Amino acid sequence: MHLLVYRKPGCPLCDDAEELLDAAREKWRFTVEARNIFEQDEWYEAYRYRVPVVVVNGTERLELRFSAQELDAALAAAQES
Repeated sequence: MHLLVYRKPGCPLCDDAEELLDAAREKWRFTVEARNIFEQDEWYEAYRYRVPVVVVNGTERLELRFSAQELDAALAAAQES
């Protein structure tokens, strides 16, 4: 699985999401590409009020605050599709 994580610097929710993703690597196999929303205007417009946003295999699955259980469910759903 390939994950895109839209985030911004200094974002506590983004840091929390990164910790959850690091922990999930024990159970799931995936690659992560982090994108700073300030690097492209279209990312900023789309995600400025919603970061972090986790896109799994091209589908937005999670945003803002989420739990390890929600992350597991999103990864399981992506793996099934």
